[in-house]
Amino acid sequence: MAPHGNKRQTSLPSGFITVRDILDRKRGVGNLLNVIGVVKEFTLPAPSRGTDWKCRIKLFDRSVEDGSFDSVTFNIFRPEHEMPNPSVGDVIVLYQAKLQLYANELSLMTHRTTDIHLYSSSEIPQPPEGALKALRPLSRKTAHSPGQVVHEYVSHLYHSIDKSSLPTEAEVQVMKARSAINTNKSKELKDVRDGTFVDVVVQLVRQPFDTGDRVTMWVSDYTENEHFFHFTYKGLDVLQGQDSYMSPISYGAGAGAGAGGEWKGPFGKRSMQVTCYDPHTSIIREQGLSAGSWVLLRNLQIKYGRNGANLEGFLREDRGSSSQKINIQQMDATDTDAPDPRLKEAIRRKRDYEREKKDRLKDLSDAAVAGQKRKSQLAEIEPASSNKSKNSKKRKQGNKKTTGQNVPSAVPATASAPTTLSHVKCENEHKAISTIDSILEPVYLETDINGQQVKLRLPFVNMNYRAHVRVVNFMPPDLEDFARPRRATEYDMLSDNEEPDHDDFDSGGESTADDSTSRVWEWRFFLELEDASPSADNQGKRKTIWVAVNNFSAQCLVNMDASDLRKNQHELETLRHRLSLLWGELEEKKTLERENRRRAALANRGANQPPSHSSDDERGSAQMQQVGRASQVRTRPFACCIHQYGVEIPEEDPRRADAGEGKRWQRLFGLFGTRIAYD
Repeated sequence: MAPHGNKRQTSLPSGFITVRDILDRKRGVGNLLNVIGVVKEFTLPAPSRGTDWKCRIKLFDRSVEDGSFDSVTFNIFRPEHEMPNPSVGDVIVLYQAKLQLYANELSLMTHRTTDIHLYSSSEIPQPPEGALKALRPLSRKTAHSPGQVVHEYVSHLYHSIDKSSLPTEAEVQVMKARSAINTNKSKELKDVRDGTFVDVVVQLVRQPFDTGDRVTMWVSDYTENEHFFHFTYKGLDVLQGQDSYMSPISYGAGAGAGAGGEWKGPFGKRSMQVTCYDPHTSIIREQGLSAGSWVLLRNLQIKYGRNGANLEGFLREDRGSSSQKINIQQMDATDTDAPDPRLKEAIRRKRDYEREKKDRLKDLSDAAVAGQKRKSQLAEIEPASSNKSKNSKKRKQGNKKTTGQNVPSAVPATASAPTTLSHVKCENEHKAISTIDSILEPVYLETDINGQQVKLRLPFVNMNYRAHVRVVNFMPPDLEDFARPRRATEYDMLSDNEEPDHDDFDSGGESTADDSTSRVWEWRFFLELEDASPSADNQGKRKTIWVAVNNFSAQCLVNMDASDLRKNQHELETLRHRLSLLWGELEEKKTLERENRRRAALANRGANQPPSHSSDDERGSAQMQQVGRASQVRTRPFACCIHQYGVEIPEEDPRRADAGEGKRWQRLFGLFGTRIAYD
């Protein structure tokens, strides 16, 4: 046989790494690795706390045939129907498996790009024949497929590796039974019971209290257990973190909730005290675990504390193990690629709790302000003012009733739609076309006030529309600023985390994130859309509307993830090309006009004259308007989806404060469900 062919059969294919190199830390945590190994052990797939199922497979190869027969664990998180069903001795080829540090040990886990190819050991032929016929059918679409070189190596690996470390059939059955039992060990705090040992994913909700021989922590996964201590709201100051409620629990030095100062939550029966002993205390100190850290606690003993009323957790040394097993592991709450489903669901519950807390804070604040106002102004209230207050309340109630709806516009265009760009697609193609004029038209609510039917103008309504438009302007003026950074948060792993709220999105806050923290880039720009429907003509003028394009809408529109466009020129040019399919030469025209205005301003300053666009130069202003009309790009229209929403903004005038004390609603519009179909 030719030497080249022999090399293909016996040498690890290019791009793959051995198990020994993984265990020797020759690749950093977080790297995506390609691995070929033989199945040594496995657990049965079981439901995780999220929507995925989970199983573990231990793999080994010839690199660990040194007497130790070490292996690397591969953790799989996938839907049940996509789970592999291996047998001991089968060969697995992995592409793009993520290296992680889990339970103080290196292991592999699935990533969104991970591909798994399973070869049935009973069908693997003797080399030099490749193992293609042993490859099991795939349960999902893959991006990486093994070629002939890999098929040949699989045959060589299986028939040359020492299989003496593989378990017997009896041991396999015991292993399956044990894995079936262990699937019930992972619990949420709401399900823990006295006298049990559980695995939980929790967050430290206050600073650990270290007494030297033990460390006491308060933890939560934002579920409630009737046997936990009840931390109650004590008014507005508690929610704001001032003079917070102090727990009366004090069973053990520093064990009480009051040992670390004021209790800031979570409130209710959502928190449990955990006492940790060596060797876990050293890990807590070395890793600097603190309030806010997410951890996995394994084999946590649950029992009633000294007061006999509340459940507590105890993390002790595993005396049944020959080595010091660490049962506390810090979890990465910023891993958005392949997060632990239990962590993901706990963070989702925390987000929901924080929203509920925020609403509660607002209600208490409004009640406190209203009560103080009534107390101080009771003698000065006139009937008209009282009616006005009722009207304001009616407007808010009416707005709440209406804003929860999602109704299409009832004002379709009366003329036939124009020919639109075929490479721009949008949702709800069966919906009637709305004009910009109809979208901007105010909505009124009929209601009863003091026995009289009145019509109240709503500040905004939650409505979706489909329109035919052209892009006539955009902001910011530079495409490099279409993407902006923000600090990464634990909520980023939630697929339904619709980025910052609309009021944050439109508030014009800080545009840069602290360089010392992890940053996430998001799309954030605005488009001015001109009505292109035939019925929009009104003495040669067409109405326009500004729409916000948030991160998810922009990802849909241009099919790109946001990044630092000032550093990534390739991404910038890709964005410029795709948007040119939408707005033609608009960017070039805007750039030229900006340059012309800059030159005109410099020339005017040189002549000791105000710039041509200054408000005290009517002739110059008119000239600029004329230039704008003359240079307007008339591209073919396209269909898009627009939604109307409202945000709360500060308002000093109490007559306009229709969103509560010192606030009013501002109506805004956003783009959604629209996509540029590029080549």
